[in-house]
Amino acid sequence: MWDIFRSKITGLKDVSTIGIVDISTNAMSVVFWLYIASALGAENYGEISYIIAIASIVSVISLLGTENVMTVLAAKKVKVQSTLYFLVAISSSITSIIVFIIFDSFEISFLVISYVIISLTLSDIIGRKIFVQYAKYVVANKILMVTSALGLYFLIGNEGVILGIAISAFPYFFMIYKSCKETKIDFSIIRERTKFVVTNYAITLSTSFGGSTDKLLIAPLLGFALLGNYQLGIQFLAMLNILPAIVFKYVLPHDASGESSTKLKLITILASGIITIIAFFISPLIVSQIFPGYLQAIEIIPILSLSLIPSTVILFYTSKFLGNEDNIPIFVGSILYLIILVVLIIILGKMYDLLGIAIAFNIAITTQMVYLIIIQKWRSQRFQEKNEK
Repeated sequence: MWDIFRSKITGLKDVSTIGIVDISTNAMSVVFWLYIASALGAENYGEISYIIAIASIVSVISLLGTENVMTVLAAKKVKVQSTLYFLVAISSSITSIIVFIIFDSFEISFLVISYVIISLTLSDIIGRKIFVQYAKYVVANKILMVTSALGLYFLIGNEGVILGIAISAFPYFFMIYKSCKETKIDFSIIRERTKFVVTNYAITLSTSFGGSTDKLLIAPLLGFALLGNYQLGIQFLAMLNILPAIVFKYVLPHDASGESSTKLKLITILASGIITIIAFFISPLIVSQIFPGYLQAIEIIPILSLSLIPSTVILFYTSKFLGNEDNIPIFVGSILYLIILVVLIIILGKMYDLLGIAIAFNIAITTQMVYLIIIQKWRSQRFQEKNEK
């Protein structure tokens, strides 16, 4: 009984650690981006969003699908850190050089490397369940991001925002150094799990393109000004997604370890439903007062907020599949989402501008959720039938 009680207290402490850190740092990030949106205006904000979307996609290409691989294997106490850091160091060096050649921008290349470092290091920390270290690194990263980005913005303008974000990855070098000292490079660990790594890479690529394709399409289709309005809506949606993202970071290593967290997932889905209702009715009033120049954003934020419940459900099914090293359903779901999103953005975007794109976003993410639910039920039914035989 004591062991059960202690494990529950530890679990609550871990969730609260992630929660407090993520809520405070995400609040800091949201305020920062809202200020940047207000200071730059819709068109310049849209241009920066476009650059960040490019860097995000290139960083995912550089990561080779190692983020969730790192979390799952670290949770299973497989010493894979040095191997993954080495592989990603090579790939990110190559992609950052290519980006510099194409865009002639040191800031974008630097941002790619920054995103790679942050993503992989946090995956390592979460996998090891060292949540106190997680708190220290995330807080240091966000403080450095806000201070350096704002400082450089006032010094050199828009490019300073990108450069400041890139600089914020500096604290994570200490974790990389520590992990590489504790583990050795061993490619056999990756060879034994080639299928898991490859399919996970395909998943992260499709997810990244799904998360950035809308921005890459909106800029040439509707212009940077409307992209700025759309990005403000997405920023608001990211704020709503803080709670599910916190819980996902907690449940993924536990799903990988075979520990149940069903109650926590159900409570989170219920909370997301309540947040959705509040956001749908209240958000236009808040945004219209703070950002009167972003009229299109005011119209689409209630529609975008409806995607909170599907995105929460998707996160938890993703955690379950990844915990079992079964990522094929996630890959197919991501591809399905991406195809529907691209097709509907082109069709509905031309017909209804940002309103059509917001509708396309909701349809795509809801379809992905339904697919994952159906696949999980089908697999559970097959498993039960085999056991009965």
